[in-house]
Amino acid sequence: MEEKLLFDNLNLNERVYVHLREKIINNVLKPGSKIEYDQIMVELGISRTPLRDALNRLQHDKLVEVKPRSGTYVGIPTPKDIKEVYDVRKSLETLAIANAAKTITKEQCQALFDEADQVESELKKGNVEPFFLSDRHFHQKIIYQSDNSRLIEIMNSLEVQVRWFGIIMTINHERPFRANAMHREIVQAIYDRRVDDAKRLMEQHIDEVREDILSDFL
Repeated sequence: MEEKLLFDNLNLNERVYVHLREKIINNVLKPGSKIEYDQIMVELGISRTPLRDALNRLQHDKLVEVKPRSGTYVGIPTPKDIKEVYDVRKSLETLAIANAAKTITKEQCQALFDEADQVESELKKGNVEPFFLSDRHFHQKIIYQSDNSRLIEIMNSLEVQVRWFGIIMTINHERPFRANAMHREIVQAIYDRRVDDAKRLMEQHIDEVREDILSDFL
């Protein structure tokens, strides 16, 4: 049993929410599994009120589903969910890279090149975890470099589902290598200030990820 978390009253609701969200995103609580209220309350040493608040927020995030007279369950993404999220993501990240490609410095690009090299080295050893961390860092770098506060806010609202879809999809030998190589191509286009190529490559990259995830559900 996991060690109980220490909460203070001010941050209790937020901490319960983050704790459960991360368990779902990281596939500890698997799609379709029932949320056991009593078990979580004992595990975290909390009452039902902050747990209910956290689950309401997770329902808003589309990570859990409440079934009348049955209980609360971790959601199961549908192909429609994936298509909608990735269609929106592609539009926003294409806009983000159009702005970011004009302002990212060559030093920042070199740091991204170095990170891609490190990820490839780890993948060759069979270690996938650094890829997930690098993938989110790469995309967040582009998004925040866009300097568009509304775009950043919308993308942050999608971040939970993007991370979730990425974790629960089947990871085979090819996918992380291909995605990491595409990151490098995008960075090279930015480095060369080939903005149109950077936009095209980002669209291609997100389309490929979407199709990979959809292939696991169809």
